[in-house]
Amino acid sequence: MQDLLGTTLTLLAACSLAAVVTAKLKTPALLGYIVVGAVLGPSVAAWIVPGAPLGFLSELGVALLLFLVGLEFSLSHFWLTRKTVLVAGMLQMAVIATPLALILMALGLEPNAAALLGAAAAMSSTALVSRQLADQGELTTRHGRSAIAVLVLQDLASVPLLALVAIWARGDSTSIGGVVLEVLGVLLLFGVSAVVSRRLLHTLLGWVARLGHEEAFVLVSLSVVVAAAGAAHALGVSAALGAFLAGMVLGKSDFRHHMEEHLKPFRDVLSGLFFVTIGLQLDLVQLVAAPLAVLAWMLAWVPMKMGLNLLALRASRLSALDAWRTGIMLGHGGEFALLLSGMVLQQRLIDAAVVQPMLVALVLSMALAPVFIRHHDWLAIRLSRSGSAAPLPQAEEGDAAIQAQALRDHVIVCGADELGLVLGQPLKLAGVAHLLLESDAEQAATARAAGAPVVYGDASRPDTLHATGLSQARLVVVTFPHPQSVFRIARAVRQRHPALPVVVVCWRESEALVLKELPNVHVYKAAIAPALGLAEQVMQLGGVPVTAANGALSSMRNATTL
Repeated sequence: MQDLLGTTLTLLAACSLAAVVTAKLKTPALLGYIVVGAVLGPSVAAWIVPGAPLGFLSELGVALLLFLVGLEFSLSHFWLTRKTVLVAGMLQMAVIATPLALILMALGLEPNAAALLGAAAAMSSTALVSRQLADQGELTTRHGRSAIAVLVLQDLASVPLLALVAIWARGDSTSIGGVVLEVLGVLLLFGVSAVVSRRLLHTLLGWVARLGHEEAFVLVSLSVVVAAAGAAHALGVSAALGAFLAGMVLGKSDFRHHMEEHLKPFRDVLSGLFFVTIGLQLDLVQLVAAPLAVLAWMLAWVPMKMGLNLLALRASRLSALDAWRTGIMLGHGGEFALLLSGMVLQQRLIDAAVVQPMLVALVLSMALAPVFIRHHDWLAIRLSRSGSAAPLPQAEEGDAAIQAQALRDHVIVCGADELGLVLGQPLKLAGVAHLLLESDAEQAATARAAGAPVVYGDASRPDTLHATGLSQARLVVVTFPHPQSVFRIARAVRQRHPALPVVVVCWRESEALVLKELPNVHVYKAAIAPALGLAEQVMQLGGVPVTAANGALSSMRNATTL
C-alpha cells in the first residue's frame, strides 16, 4: 500500500510539473508526459516500473481519447468535404507511407512492420495543428482547410491500422484480406450499434441529462465508453475502436457538448498516463547507442515529410504557396503515431531497436512543430519563391466583400453564436444593417438557415475583417470568449481605422483589464448582464420607485462598459 501511494504521489507530482512547464513553453503536454516516463522509468531513475494497473488506466485513457475523437467527428461535414478529404488525404498518406515502407523493407524489416511504421510516419498531430491554426486565425484559409482535410483522413486511417495491430497481437494472419475482414467487422459493429443502440443511448443519456444530476451524467457517460470498449474487445476488435464508434453514434446528439465538457478532464489525465507509459518504455541507453537512427527518423519526420507533403498537395491541385504552407504545418509526428508505436512496443510486435529511435524522433518533431506552424508563411514564401507575388485572396474574403458591398454605416458582429444571433435581432428591428462573421462552419450554416446575414470566415484575420466593409462600418462587436482572437481583432481595427469603436464582450476580469487599455475599445462585462435583469425584477417586485430603480440600473449599465 505504501509503495502504491508513493508511486502515485511521484507520478502525480512529476506530471503536474510537466504540465506547468509545457504550458509555459507552449508545447504539447504529451511531450512532458513522455519525458516524465523516460526520466522515472527503468532506463534512468527506475522509480516507476510498468505494470498491469498503470497499463489498464492508460488503455482506458486511449479509449476515452478515441471516444471524444468520434464524438467530434461529423459524418455530415465529412460528406460535404469528402472530395477534399479523400483526394488530399489519401494522396498524402500514400505518398509518404509508400516510400518509407519500401525503405524500411530494403533495410530488412518485415512487410507488415514496414507498412505499419510507414503509415504511422505519415500521420501528424490533429490537436496540435488545429489548436495552433485557431490561435493564428487560419482555420478557414485554404491551407488551413487543406490541413484539416488531411488530418481527418489520417484519423480515419487509424481504424485499419489499429485493426492491423489487434490482429498482429492475437497472432493471426496479417494479410491484406485479414485486415479487410477486421475493418469490415468494425464497420458491421458500427452499423449494428448505430441502428440498435442509437435510440436507446440517446434516450438514456437524455433522461439522465434532464435530471440535472451532474455526477450521474458523468458516471453514465463513462459507463457508455467502457461498455463500448468492452463489447468491441469481446468481439475480438480493438477496444479503442469500440469507443470511437460509440462516440460517432452519439456525435449528433443534443448532449454531445455536455459529454465533451465532463469527459475531457478524465481523457486528459488518463491519456496522459498512456504517454507516461510510452516514456517508461524508452531505453535511453539504446538511443544513445544509435544516434544515426534517431537522426534518420528526424530527417524522415521533418524535411522529407514536408517535401512529400508538397508533392501530394500539389497533385490535389493546391497552389505552390498553399501546398508549401500545408506541407510545412504537417511536417511532424502525431498522437496516433505515438499510439500505434506505443502499442507495438508494449506488445513487442517489432524489435525495440527499430521502434525506440522512431519514438524519440517523433517526440522531437512534435516539439519543433509549433515553431514550424507559427512561421510556416515565412518559410513557404521563400521555399516557393513567391516573395514578389501577391498571394491569392482567401475565399472568405471574396464572400465577405460580396455581402458587404452594398452596406454603409453597418455593424460588424464577430461571432454568430447564440449571443451574436440575439444581438442581430434588435439591430434588424431597428433597421441597422449588420453582418456576422463566424469561423465555425456548422455554426455559420445554422445561422444562415435562421436567416442571419452571416459569412463563414475568421474575423481575427485582418484581410477578412477588412473585406466586411470595415472602412464604412459604424461599429465592431466581438461576442466570443477567445482572448487571442479578440486581441487580434482589436489590434487590426486600431491599425486600419483607429476611430472605429470596438465593443468586446468579456467574461474574465483579467482580460477586461488588458482590453480596456486599448484605445477606443469598450469592454462589456458579460457576467453582469444576468444581474441587471435580476436587479430589475427584484426592484419591481420589491416596490422600489421607478425613478430610483431606473437610476440604479443606469449606473450599473454604465459600470458594465469600461
